[in-house]
Formats: sequence, C-alpha cells, structure tokens
Amino acid sequence: MNPRSVVLAAVTTAVVLVATIGGSSPAAHPDGRIGAVDLLSSAHPSVAVPTVVDRAYEGRGWLRGTDVSADAAAITSATCDGCAGESTTLQVVYAGRARLARLDNVATAWAQGCVRCTGTALSVQVVVLRGRPTTVPDNRALSVTAACEGCRTSALAFQVVLVADDAEPMGAGELAGLRSWFDEQAAVLRAWVGPAEPQPPSPTPEPTQTTEPTPPTDPSPTQQPTPTASPATPSPADPAAPGTSSRRARRDAVSALADLERLLTGALDAEAVAADVDLSR
Repeated sequence: MNPRSVVLAAVTTAVVLVATIGGSSPAAHPDGRIGAVDLLSSAHPSVAVPTVVDRAYEGRGWLRGTDVSADAAAITSATCDGCAGESTTLQVVYAGRARLARLDNVATAWAQGCVRCTGTALSVQVVVLRGRPTTVPDNRALSVTAACEGCRTSALAFQVVLVADDAEPMGAGELAGLRSWFDEQAAVLRAWVGPAEPQPPSPTPEPTQTTEPTPPTDPSPTQQPTPTASPATPSPADPAAPGTSSRRARRDAVSALADLERLLTGALDAEAVAADVDLSR
C-alpha cells in the first residue's frame, strides 16, 4: 500500500470513529424506558454537484423515559477539486422524567485528494432537563485535510445542558433568537475557510521582439533610486500570523458560547449545568 493510501485510510477511520463513538440505539432497550433522538446533517459535494449545503433543525424534540439519549452531528467531506461542502445541525430537546441522560454532539469536516476544496461543519445541541438527573455530556469537533493542495476545513461544536423546574419549550420568538445566533456561527465558519478558489489561469506568453530598438540620441537624465518600503509587521488577522488567528478564533468561539448561555437561561428560566465549545481548524 502506498503512503497516500495509508494517509487516506487513516483519515477515513478517524472520521468514522468520531462520528460514531457515544451513539446509542433505541433497539437496545425494547422495554420502552429509554427515549432517544438523533439529528444529522451531511454534505458531500462531488464533481457533478460541486457545492452542497445541508441543514438539519429540530426545535422541540422530546425525550421520554428515565434513561434517555440525544445525538446530534454535522458531517462534511470534500474530495473533488474546487468543491465546497457545508453541514449545519441545531438540536433542541427536552426531557421531563429523565434520571440518566447521555448527550452526544459532534462536528466533523474533512478534505482529501483535492485542490482548493473547502468544508465546514457546525453542530449545536441544547438539552433542557427537569430536576437534576445524572448527565453524561460529550462534545467534540474535528477537521482534517490530507493529500490535498490549498484545501481548508473548519468544524465547530456547541453543547449546552440546562435544568429547570418545568422543562417547557421555548416560544417562537425565543427560537427565532436562537436561530439568528446559529446563523451567525455558520457565517463565521464560512468566513474562516473562504470560497473555493478556482484554478489560476495559465500566464500569457509575451510577444518576442523582432527588431532592435533605436538607441536614443540624447543622454538620459540620471534616475533617482526608488525607495524600498520596509515590510509591515503582520496583523493578527493576516494569514502570515496563523497562531494569533487561531487564538482569536478560539476567543470568539468562547464568547459565542457565553452569548448562547445567556440567551438560553433567560428564555427558559433555567440554569446551565454543562456548557462546552470545541473548535477545530
């Protein structure tokens, strides 16, 4: 097996593991004491369809039973030149009688074997519980590029778990505020990777000169040398400063999580018992 095949196989295996670890199956609990909900968005562009956007949304999911689980995921892959994929998932679920809640949220974006392809994945999971059940939250993001040129990927995952005396759904206006915040995060991801860049055109050859130029009869005046400007120090937003840019992106993600917590606790009259953001670029 050649080195490129090894790299691609490793990337595929890692993505599959991240997308599946922590998932639970309702079929494993036929007694009805478990409630499970799953929500997935997936974007996989191809040569035939080079731009794919997939959005999944659930604003009022209910978990019934004492042993419950919720899984949310956004998965994007780009494997063709100039392709662009975007997946976004927003899951809001409620549980009124849970004693144990397993909560899993993952965003995965990967690109391989392509030139100037892009991929983004955003997954946001909000869980509202009544009382103080045992919670097992898990939140992660993964972005990978392999064997590609000029490709860019970003993945972002938010997870907030709240407890309230009454796990009542948010109203239409409050959900609209949540959707607005969610759309802002999707726009941030798109800005991080930028549009898929087209292949640069081949340079046009200059015409060959066939005659010798006539030398000037008058002496040319002495030319003053053009001053050379000193190179500017890269700003935090410049691509030349990737470390600073990554720190800024992380800081912005943490700030967005704080905004989300404030929005939810105010809308639901609830307390956040777990809140996490994971960013991978």
